[in-house]
Amino acid sequence: MAFLNYEYKMVISYSEPVEKCYFTIKSIPMDDFRQRSISYKISMSPNTSYSESKDSFGNSQIIGSVAHPHARYEYIIKGLVETNIVDITGGVNEAKIGMYKYPHGKCIPGAGLNEFAKKIAGDIDACASTKDKCIKIMHLLHESMTYEKGHTSTETEAEEAFVGGKGVCQDYAHIFITLLKMYGIPARYVCGLIVGQGESHAWVEAAIDGNFVAFDPTYDMEITDEYIKLGVGRDAVDCAINRGVMWGGGTQTQEVNVLVDKYY
Repeated sequence: MAFLNYEYKMVISYSEPVEKCYFTIKSIPMDDFRQRSISYKISMSPNTSYSESKDSFGNSQIIGSVAHPHARYEYIIKGLVETNIVDITGGVNEAKIGMYKYPHGKCIPGAGLNEFAKKIAGDIDACASTKDKCIKIMHLLHESMTYEKGHTSTETEAEEAFVGGKGVCQDYAHIFITLLKMYGIPARYVCGLIVGQGESHAWVEAAIDGNFVAFDPTYDMEITDEYIKLGVGRDAVDCAINRGVMWGGGTQTQEVNVLVDKYY
C-alpha cells in the first residue's frame, strides 16, 4: 500500500479576452479495487461556482462557467490517494460491457492493424489464458512502436499512429484497445497520473474473467501502485480532462503541470 500526493495544474492563456465559457473538467480520482481518493481541494481563477456530478462512464466531473471577460484561466486540484499493488481494478458490469466490445471513435482498425493482427494470430492463439493474450499483444505492440512526441496529435487515431510507427501514451492505448477488441477482449481507455511524469498519462483496462485488469502498453507492463486513475471511456475523447465551449479568446495556449509524490 502507498499514498500518493498529487497536484494537477492547468493554465489556459488567450490572445483576446474570452467573453464567457462553459467547461467540464474530469480530474477527480476514481475509487476502485486498487485506489481510494482520500481528499482533494480545487481552486480556480477567475473564481467561479461549479457543481460536481458523474458522467455515463462513472467518471467524476466538474461542470461550471465563467460569465465575465478573462484572458487567463487557471485550474488546480491537489489531493491524496491511497493505492495498492493489485492488477484487478474493478468488476465488469455485464449490462454495460457492450460499449467496450466493438470498434469506436479513435479505436477502429484499418489495413495496417488488420494485417498485424493476422501476423500475430499464431502467438496469441498459443496463449493459455485471456490475461496471457493481453500481455502477449502488449509485448508485440511495444516491439512495433517507438515512443516519440510530436509525431502524432490528440486527433490521431489508432490506425494512423500504428502505420506511422511512432506515438505517445494516448496512441499506445488506442492501438492496444483496438487489438484487444479484434481478439474478442473488451477493453477501455484510462486517463490518469503517475509518479515521475509532469503530465497526464494513458493506459488500458481489459475485461478478463469478470474483472477489469490494468495494463500500460507504453511501458509494456501491468500498472503499479504509482498510478492514479482519473477517468475511463471508449477512447481519449470520453475521458478528456478538459473540455469546453467559449466565446471569443482568439488563439490559446495551454500549459499543464503534474506533480505526484509517493510515500508509504
